[in-house]
Amino acid sequence: FFNYVSYFIGGEVFTLQDIENGVLRGNRRGVAQLRRPFSKSDPRLQVALPDAEPLIHFALNCGANSSPPIKIYTPQDIDIQLRAAAEAFLENDGGCLVDSEKGEVRLSQIFKWYKSDFGGTDEKVDLAPFTSGCLWQMMLSYLLLQVLKWVLDHMGDSEKKARLRGVLSSGKIKVTFLSYDWSSNNSH
Repeated sequence: FFNYVSYFIGGEVFTLQDIENGVLRGNRRGVAQLRRPFSKSDPRLQVALPDAEPLIHFALNCGANSSPPIKIYTPQDIDIQLRAAAEAFLENDGGCLVDSEKGEVRLSQIFKWYKSDFGGTDEKVDLAPFTSGCLWQMMLSYLLLQVLKWVLDHMGDSEKKARLRGVLSSGKIKVTFLSYDWSSNNSH
């Protein structure tokens, strides 16, 4: 579906995948894609954002229950509306759960699939020399910490944000990812 439904824009054909991953995510590989949507010679590359915009993940919707709710956005207020959508998603337990007592944070799969958009990395790095010691844990922790900092910065002032801040300051954090509910979100 996402690779076949397309739009003719400015003389070029764009699939939904092209719009999401090529344009809005700065020409990054999508989930389960082997390469970037646009090659260096593709004329559509010129309309790609220079960097991924992580807030789009709270506006795009594939119709699944774990997706953010469907909303209508206006061009004049898009930045405010996207921040509000991110804040609402993070306040919802389907976006982020924080257990202060266990020092555990559970995030939506969106943060795992698109971690590079939120400050983590998708780069392939040979970490084999470090896997036997605590440097490996430090590197993994650093990558997840960047994602958690993004989450904290985009939460509204709430008890959940205070709990997350407390877990982060404790230095002992366990991050896991919630299972994704692919059933239809027709109730949203």
